[in-house]
Amino acid sequence: MSIESDLRKDGIKVVEPLNTLKINSIARNVAQKICATFPDYGFNSNDLFIKLSRLNMYRAKMPERNG
Repeated sequence: MSIESDLRKDGIKVVEPLNTLKINSIARNVAQKICATFPDYGFNSNDLFIKLSRLNMYRAKMPERNG
């Protein structure tokens, strides 16, 4: 079973993949925030960035939820 079919079950529709520039921007911000939030865990911002930047990322349409 593909990830997209799992997402569809929850009403999430993949619109398009993100380009490398956007993925790197997200990865950099997330890595920096994780390191700043959890300083006692010994995370390395550069190592986290590299791992996050290798993930496939997509823009998706999420279902609207009430309450």
